[in-house]
Amino acid sequence: MLVFFASFIFIPAIFILKSASVSAAIFNTNTLKAIGLSFLIGLIVTLVDLVVGVPLAWLLVRSKHRLARWLDNLIDLSLVMPTAALGFSIFIFWGSDYGLSRLLGLDSGLISKGPLLVMLLHIVFTLPYMVRSVSAAMLQINATYEEAAASLGASLFSSFRTVALPLFRGGVINGAVLAFTRSLSETGATMMVAGALTTAPVLIISLKDRGDLPAAGGVSVVLIAAAVLILFLARHRFGEKTISLGRIYPKFESRLSQLGWLRNTLVIAFYGLVVFLPTISLILYYFGNFNMPDLGELPQSLMVSFSVAFAVTVANLFFAIPFAYMIARNRYRIGKLLNSFNEAVLLMPTSALGLSLALFWRQFSGSDFLVLCLAHLCLSFPYLVTPIASALKEISIEQQEAAHSFGASTKQMFFTVLLPQIKPAIIAGAIMAFMRSLSETGATLAVTGKIKTVSILIVDLFKADRLNEAAFASLILFIIAFFFLFLLKRNQKVHH
Repeated sequence: MLVFFASFIFIPAIFILKSASVSAAIFNTNTLKAIGLSFLIGLIVTLVDLVVGVPLAWLLVRSKHRLARWLDNLIDLSLVMPTAALGFSIFIFWGSDYGLSRLLGLDSGLISKGPLLVMLLHIVFTLPYMVRSVSAAMLQINATYEEAAASLGASLFSSFRTVALPLFRGGVINGAVLAFTRSLSETGATMMVAGALTTAPVLIISLKDRGDLPAAGGVSVVLIAAAVLILFLARHRFGEKTISLGRIYPKFESRLSQLGWLRNTLVIAFYGLVVFLPTISLILYYFGNFNMPDLGELPQSLMVSFSVAFAVTVANLFFAIPFAYMIARNRYRIGKLLNSFNEAVLLMPTSALGLSLALFWRQFSGSDFLVLCLAHLCLSFPYLVTPIASALKEISIEQQEAAHSFGASTKQMFFTVLLPQIKPAIIAGAIMAFMRSLSETGATLAVTGKIKTVSILIVDLFKADRLNEAAFASLILFIIAFFFLFLLKRNQKVHH
């Protein structure tokens, strides 16, 4: 497992670091502006996710209202939806005269291509990371702590601020890291709504297409270093800090507690207007302007995308389970180190990761399809390992020891004790890995310019102003995403 991870995942992912010696090529005004813009957009998006995501997660976890259950089922839609389709849908809603503008009676889009539209796009696909990270941490809180605070006269807001928030701060940190790094790495959908704006991931693809690999490598090194630094700070600095609670203001915080209905109304309205409606607007656009397009390259692109996604998901399953076991059980006392390496690959900006993988594998193969498969193998692997490792950590080691004490071999113990308990995590991880491969744009553009996956095709159709064809391809991906989301939710319900 260590040989596989080192040879196919970690070393290829960081191969680009050798470009650090020529990174001086990046120090020009346009390049620094693109990098700074990406960091600024990522920071603003993360702050918005925090402001909206924490109360939304609290609503999903604490509320028993039917609306909260509906929201819980819908929140992951923009997470599993391929970002190329999402980019098209966001543009239709905000930037064209088919979406919100039509409802308002305007002749043009409400928001033109540029930084604001990029931020709205990034909020849509990063908010679920914040909500899921925070809600997972909230579910681990023992309710008796809050009950004790209430029995001592604490208001709901005081109890939330002084008792609950310090306990789920790890989820807030994880959500912020995921939101920021996903915003920092998004490429394909950003191209669709950025207009003349150039972010760092888009710049990497542009430099690579022009053949300026030293400069592309230099920008990639900056983004990868940023991702690793953020991970280090989150795990070893911020994670160790306690949240300063300050003083308690009983009257003021009691009044804030009474405004819970207003908070819930605002976050639900934000989710509906900024996330949900823009996500599904491509459906309204397509059926409102129905015209069966010429399929052209779509069947072949779908075949390529599904072939790659299926192949890499199956291949990764053979290695992800034992690797996750090494992390969960801290085998050879390197479990934490392996987990850090796995997270580093997960958080790397995909265009930078794709360029690194392309440079590495081109040394051994000239086949675009093989290099593409190896690249997707790397970027989807952490999505399988993470949930399986988490599930294994929840299983007591005593269960394995009991099975061995009754004469079960390691193989028998795995199939009779571990597998039934981690099966939901394996299914969830496989779905996420498959969708991650199916939706990837940035890494694919960095790896090859010859093979068109369906996500690349949507970007190309959009750039060529062939909106009807782009809408049809996006709708297919939306249906696929909705189907896999249904499977994911059903899997969770069956095993709860």
